[in-house]
Amino acid sequence: MTQDLVASFLGRRAADGHPWPLAADGLAPILAAHLDAGRAAWPDVVVDPERFADHIARRLAPDAGADALVGLRGADLYLARACADGDPVAIAAFEVRYFNEVDIASARMRAARDLAAEVKQWLRHTLFVGDDARAPAVADFAGRGDLRGWVRVTAVRELQRLLGKQKREVAVDDEGFLDALLPAHDPELSYVRERYRQELQEAVKVATAATSARDRALLRYSAFDGLSIDEIGALYGVHRATAARWLASAREGILQRTRAELARRLGMDTPEVDSIIRLVQSRLEVSLERVL
Repeated sequence: MTQDLVASFLGRRAADGHPWPLAADGLAPILAAHLDAGRAAWPDVVVDPERFADHIARRLAPDAGADALVGLRGADLYLARACADGDPVAIAAFEVRYFNEVDIASARMRAARDLAAEVKQWLRHTLFVGDDARAPAVADFAGRGDLRGWVRVTAVRELQRLLGKQKREVAVDDEGFLDALLPAHDPELSYVRERYRQELQEAVKVATAATSARDRALLRYSAFDGLSIDEIGALYGVHRATAARWLASAREGILQRTRAELARRLGMDTPEVDSIIRLVQSRLEVSLERVL
């Protein structure tokens, strides 16, 4: 088997135009040691040995020598290769071992739980889902540093991006919020605006606060980021029909909670509240985008 490892390694280096500059007789024990490390660290994960050797050859720099090969983190590369191949056991093990880095970084940066959940979902898509244009990003892990640190840096960068995006968003004051929800130039809506100004505003805020992290993320992806149903489905690794159902459920849920909260605040029964909701429903999504 060790000779197969060597042949695969050398073949990949030659095919990529970076032939191994040293004698091949020292390769076998190094490659075997990396393979053994991977199997010991992840006993439930299976990677074809020759594919693993090929992967190692790809990750080394063009001018790498024996020291660089010895210094690779074989166990981490082993798991990364399995995850890039879509192995569900490997992906589950990866998340259990490393995704707590998102929570740690989120706590240090005082980010909301919603952002931590969003970063984890982004990581799942970025690291483990490839497309015609690129392979899963976990395949790019070079093995020169540890995998935990690599995940930590990736998570922190995405958290910083999302926090920066939040800071750039202009807060909407009470008057601006009502302008979006109930335009003053519409006579019918103007009456509702003046009659139920505070109640409508607070009802929407309460409804969004009670929305789950996933539903808030779905609404944000759709309303803010302009993602299509197909893109949201790919992000979550589900069929577009499932993504469409989730998004419809999220929208309906927040509308129902707004209706219930408004009925409570106004002391009205549902039919009366519905007549108000029908007046403002077309504007409701605009206001929800601002709250979210």
